[in-house]
Amino acid sequence: MTIIALLPLLHFVCAVLCLSWQRGTRGIILAALLIDAVLLGALFAVLDQAGSISITLGGWGRNVGIELVADRTSLVFGFLTLFLEGSILCYLWREHLQPYFFMLLHLLLGAVFSVLFAQDLFNIYVIMELLTLVSFLLVGYGKRPYQIWASLKYLFLASLGMGIYLLGVAVIYYHTGTMNLGLIATQLAEQQNAMWVLLASSLLVTGIAVKAGIFIFSLWLPAAHASASPAVSALLSGLVIKMGVVVLLRLAAIFPLSGSLLVLGSLTGILGIVYAIAAHELKYMLAFQTLSHIGYLLIGIATGSKIAVSGILCYVLAHGLVKGLLFLAAGSAIQATGKKDIRELITERSNIPLVTRAALLIGTLGIIGLPPFAGFYGKALLNAGTQSYVTQTILALLSFGTVVSFAKLIPLFWFEGGSYLPRTKSLSFLILALPTVLFFPLTHLFVPAWQWQTSLNTSIFIKNLVVIGMGILLARPIANHFPRLEKRFFRLEEAVVVILSGFFLVFLLLLFT
Repeated sequence: MTIIALLPLLHFVCAVLCLSWQRGTRGIILAALLIDAVLLGALFAVLDQAGSISITLGGWGRNVGIELVADRTSLVFGFLTLFLEGSILCYLWREHLQPYFFMLLHLLLGAVFSVLFAQDLFNIYVIMELLTLVSFLLVGYGKRPYQIWASLKYLFLASLGMGIYLLGVAVIYYHTGTMNLGLIATQLAEQQNAMWVLLASSLLVTGIAVKAGIFIFSLWLPAAHASASPAVSALLSGLVIKMGVVVLLRLAAIFPLSGSLLVLGSLTGILGIVYAIAAHELKYMLAFQTLSHIGYLLIGIATGSKIAVSGILCYVLAHGLVKGLLFLAAGSAIQATGKKDIRELITERSNIPLVTRAALLIGTLGIIGLPPFAGFYGKALLNAGTQSYVTQTILALLSFGTVVSFAKLIPLFWFEGGSYLPRTKSLSFLILALPTVLFFPLTHLFVPAWQWQTSLNTSIFIKNLVVIGMGILLARPIANHFPRLEKRFFRLEEAVVVILSGFFLVFLLLLFT
């Protein structure tokens, strides 16, 4: 059980070591990666027998002490963290970075592991605030004006969101006398429709929504993800944004959130896709795609069936791997050509390393859900986990929109020579590309065989291929007649108003669904 405490503690210690032993920063993170692999392997062995384990720190009871819980969800996110950590390490191996960058990297990883095991509302607040601060510093690390402004906007809006979340924690504590999620669940069993429960739920969901990539709340995300360095963008999109999803998973097990999350997930998915189709800068398109794919996860949480929950875990892992690969490859392509616009990258594709274009191709096939690449399996489980034709139609529309937006990259994949790419960066691509291609065997570690027997059939393969084919065929006509979209509400002052208005939307959804 001490494994749960050791995983985050290891990285907090490594963060201190990076400043005190500056020459050994790469060795420290390599050692941390190996220890993480051993600890996660041991945790998998324990959970395979026990299902879940918990530990309460401080020698106090659950109502006072800090309880940490490990289960299948935290294990899947832990393995995603391991893959991204290894890939980022290889990508940055030859980069000349300051020791405090590696300190921030360890603080981020330590905070991620802490969120995965947190079972206390206030502890979650503290950790999410740490993630906000560390992400703010990483986005602005390059010290370019647009990076600094994007990071400041992220800090302000995320802090606003966590302030709203803290109000929800206060309401919960006032009525229950505890902040432990397990104890709160026991007390709320007969009070689901009480007005204070709806108010607290609205505050908690609104606050976390700002961090979780829900479109109308996370208006900081496109600029932050597009402005950051490739490694930081990969971590933000592949891992950090999903910490909000972890918290929503925990909250949905206690509070009546299904109807509101279904509406928010549908809005997030559709609006994210619309803006991704309209985007021409590669990293902005990937950032809007991150927003849209959070919609899949929210719909899965709202569905709540066992197969849908497995679909969430599959899709989280698939999306994290694929988005990490795409952001790293996009950074390599932009560095090789000096261009950010997709049309200009296509013109300069002969200067993009062949390995980079191969990574972009694998990432694209993975995210559009072409069998047997990673994205297909999560979508298959989510589709099988819902019996609603409306929900299945929304999922199909999101898949169609994903294909349309990524069809812009097709000319990049024509076979041509390219410039040299260091082996360490090629290895970083391989670490994420290999499990993207060989995803199905990996899923047997956390998805029961009966769920695959229920989900994988001829019709889901045909349906997926039809959606992909239609998306490719209609991509050009849609792009040629696509209207200009409003971008004003991405500005800071409008974003604040939208977030505050979003709270009332969440409250009304909870009240009437």
